[in-house]
Amino acid sequence: MRLFDGERALVGNATAKRRREFTETRLLAHEALRRIGHDGPILKGSDGEPLWPSGIVGSLSHCPSLCVAAVASAERIRAVGVDVDDSDGLSGGIMRFMFSSEELASLRMASSVERRAAFCAKEAALEGVVRIGRDGGLP
Repeated sequence: MRLFDGERALVGNATAKRRREFTETRLLAHEALRRIGHDGPILKGSDGEPLWPSGIVGSLSHCPSLCVAAVASAERIRAVGVDVDDSDGLSGGIMRFMFSSEELASLRMASSVERRAAFCAKEAALEGVVRIGRDGGLP
């Protein structure tokens, strides 16, 4: 399995680490696309978001230890969001940006793994909401 020429061009000047993460994530996405009977290049939009083949919604995420991709037919699902993070901790600023004061209070007693899981869940949901909004599907 290989990247499309247009995809390779997106990381032609990137660091080796960035090229590896990009390539592994895109290859996972292509395998997922093939499993639902589709394929095609996954390019980038003006905000860096993946541009999926026509009729597809999807999401990509990667961190140094893990790459994930999820895709679905846009006829069946309006948006998909995934997020992974293997960092040791999330800064207080990021947490205050992502969570309400009530949510932060409930996360105070959580382990770092549980806080990271909550962050990834919220980030993934936000990605789906942004996709639906970009497509004009929010009131």
